Amino acid sequence: KLKKMLSTDELICHMKEKGIQFNIVDESAAKDFLTYNNYYMKLAAFRTNYEKVDNKYLNLEFAYLQELSTIDMRLRYIIINMCLDIEHYIKVTLLNKVKDKEDGYQLVRKFVTKNERVLRNIYRHKASEYSHGLIENYYPFFPIWVFVELISFGDLTYLCEFYKKMYGEEIIDNKFMNQVRDLRNASAHSNCLTNKLQEKITGMIVPILSNLENTGKDYINRSLTCWNTVLKRHFM
Repeated sequence: KLKKMLSTDELICHMKEKGIQFNIVDESAAKDFLTYNNYYMKLAAFRTNYEKVDNKYLNLEFAYLQELSTIDMRLRYIIINMCLDIEHYIKVTLLNKVKDKEDGYQLVRKFVTKNERVLRNIYRHKASEYSHGLIENYYPFFPIWVFVELISFGDLTYLCEFYKKMYGEEIIDNKFMNQVRDLRNASAHSNCLTNKLQEKITGMIVPILSNLENTGKDYINRSLTCWNTVLKRHFM
């Protein structure tokens, strides 16, 4: 059965039924926030950080969800900037490596022969104000310095992996870059990063720590203990 879209007043009633309280931010202010600043689906995602008993949340204030949504937004902006810096670094490093090996066309030609979908994806953007000039001038025989400006972050990491197979030299750790790509995409699409924190710490933070140099099991265990203490203090 399909659910109808609830009004803001109905959403507040629904939250109260779930145990969410309005002692810090009153219902009137909450209604304004849900009308002009955020929407319920985004806000409700952060409920997953809180303990639930008999289908009701314990000690959960609307203000906590509101603040988490703001923190999440600011975190996404930070991550996007970090990922843009990482992407730029990868491009600079790759171009410097390639110029010492070839004319800048061989790697791209062999890569697109094995990955024709990349050319198709580029062609789909031929009408873009920001890339149509490059596509019109070079398609389909791109030099590496143009190619990296037109491909996605994911395809950039695949290109680095292809370079490694072709020349036996690693540009980046592709497994680690998969984590960066996922964070980048989640941030760019405004997905919630700080909901289900316990799951994400186990599923994302631990693998990232494991891939860093000089991070043994003792360091990871200490980090997890610290995280768990913080989570229990704020969400339990």
